[in-house]
Amino acid sequence: MDWDSLFGGDYDYFDLPDLTPELSEKEASSMVELGGFEPGMDLLDAPCGHGRHANVLASRGYRVVGIDRDERFLAMARNEAEKTGAQVDYRHVDLREMSFAAEFDAAVSWYSSFGYFDDDTDRDILRRYRRALRPGGRFLLDMHSPYRHIPSVLANHDMHVDILRRGQDMAIDIQELDAEASRYYAEKTTIRDNKVERARYSVRMFTAPEISEWFRSAGFSHTRVMDETGATFTVSSRRLVVLGTA
Repeated sequence: MDWDSLFGGDYDYFDLPDLTPELSEKEASSMVELGGFEPGMDLLDAPCGHGRHANVLASRGYRVVGIDRDERFLAMARNEAEKTGAQVDYRHVDLREMSFAAEFDAAVSWYSSFGYFDDDTDRDILRRYRRALRPGGRFLLDMHSPYRHIPSVLANHDMHVDILRRGQDMAIDIQELDAEASRYYAEKTTIRDNKVERARYSVRMFTAPEISEWFRSAGFSHTRVMDETGATFTVSSRRLVVLGTA
């Protein structure tokens, strides 16, 4: 996983403009509704990235701890929190090293931030989310639907291509499906000011029964799978959202 290339300056240029304050507010509202969160809860945002959800949730009365492996993102999050007056405890922590123990009423992993490691590591991360929660605490996980690219893949010989333009610059994301491993292997190429950068990554895709089994194995007593609106998850759903109860 080429983290620094994937989330460096080209990420700010190509991706951040679409992550508007309005979108962050809308997604934070979805978290609250789908998770049944109540103001005053102790909430973990992991990974928190540049704080676009953590700062909104803190402004709504939640006591938020945000963790991320990227110091640059954390600096951006703290800077935005200072501007808005949001009170968030930002910490430099890798998901694989989370060691919280019954400290939170709820935890969130939003915007497809899970599944980037091998299965053993990702299962361990799920167990760490579970240990971070108090009895009855809730963990809300948001991911792409595993079915979202199937029409494109079938039409393009196991490959899906996304192209994003910013003026004369382009970001090209080529994803190839390994059906046996249930993973997309991807290469992101950015062309900006005539400079070419490449970053490679892969992400695990989950069916609803499979991710439910992972949650049970991690120690969650109850699991609900839904789409991004809270409705029944189907093959036409854009997102797969899982709510696990400790």
